[in-house]
Amino acid sequence: MKTIQIMFLMLISITSFAQKKIEINFKIENDSTIIHYLKAKKVDFSNDQIATLKGIGTFAEFSKTERLVVPDAFFFNSKGELIKNKGKGMYCGAELKKLEKISKMKSDPGQTLENFLKEITILDGSTITDENVDMYIFITWGKFLSAESETSLNWFSNLANQENLKIKVLLLNLDIQENWNLTENQKEYLGITE
Repeated sequence: MKTIQIMFLMLISITSFAQKKIEINFKIENDSTIIHYLKAKKVDFSNDQIATLKGIGTFAEFSKTERLVVPDAFFFNSKGELIKNKGKGMYCGAELKKLEKISKMKSDPGQTLENFLKEITILDGSTITDENVDMYIFITWGKFLSAESETSLNWFSNLANQENLKIKVLLLNLDIQENWNLTENQKEYLGITE
């Protein structure tokens, strides 16, 4: 009986993580195009809630370590440690209502908020560390995956209305940024045409 249950759980896991083939057309974005997009989508945000990857090296590292995923989320506890959520964010409809449980999950002291912040830039240049926060959540999104990003934007909006925990939520944009100053070879490699 246990074998059947385990096989059933594995089957559900595999189908939950199955990915459909998506055509990606990268475009170079900047703070203005990101803000305009979010306003057009009627997302209520402030510039200290929007972050981008720091550069093409970070973009490549995110891709290599399978963190260039939309939608996804990274959770850090009040100690600034990455919460172990099987290495994944909120796949397969994990409920946002269970944030209190997530905040109490095991964490990895080797993966810290401090190090994560070195990989990103917050639009208004602020820092986000606050001693009165139970959890930091970074929700990934990108204009290059617009349909998938709808889920991310919904998560962000829902979290803004939650009142059980003191949380800091940021939208982490994964688009290629103008301020990375890509070379023509890098643009060509990524299929960017201007």
